[in-house]
Amino acid sequence: MMSSPIPVRELVRCSICPLQVYLSRSTPEEFAEPAGYSIAKQIAVHLGDELDLAEIREELETVLPDAGEEEYAQASAMVDACRRTVWRSPVSTDVFVSSQKYGITGKIDRLFEDGFSIVRSSAAPSSGIYASDRLRLTAYWFCLLEEHNKPFAGSVEYLGSGTVRHLASPAPADRRAFLAALRSAESVFRGEIPRPREGRHCLSCTFHERCRDVLRPKSLFERLYSAR
Repeated sequence: MMSSPIPVRELVRCSICPLQVYLSRSTPEEFAEPAGYSIAKQIAVHLGDELDLAEIREELETVLPDAGEEEYAQASAMVDACRRTVWRSPVSTDVFVSSQKYGITGKIDRLFEDGFSIVRSSAAPSSGIYASDRLRLTAYWFCLLEEHNKPFAGSVEYLGSGTVRHLASPAPADRRAFLAALRSAESVFRGEIPRPREGRHCLSCTFHERCRDVLRPKSLFERLYSAR
């Protein structure tokens, strides 16, 4: 186990590309919550109750003071989609959980008596759950099992389409993916340079150019200079 716990969001990022996480740790900056997630979270406060768009818009003026028409249009679309679904009311929200066994920590969006959910601003996939969300659910499932000594069924609430997808218990493939991501994250947090995982995410990665420099073999001059 690591000396300090690994945030679940970093575990998920490592599953996509560990080198991105390695480079971001060398240039630390405050985590900026995406506007879409902030909107989804504020709508989620009202799930299980009446969804009053005017009230939600007023709350967003406080939560997102820089929000413009694009953000308000996104909120309106989410509310319209969510009105087509019956939602459960949670017993608690924004619940911090952790696992000493796996050395991870995170925050669950909504906790129920027998389950938990994470909130997403996107629409649900045509079937199932996105791989990154399955990993996040699996990590939280282990945290809750350790803390409460009983399993909690997980779900993803895709507010972009007003859809709920369930994961009662992680399958063996989910558990393998979790362990692989955990090993990768532990290596990064120890300061080891990982190999990149190339894919579509590279196009929007802040560190796309820097990763090439990190992996480029050093010249003799660079090795002599760094040894001084």
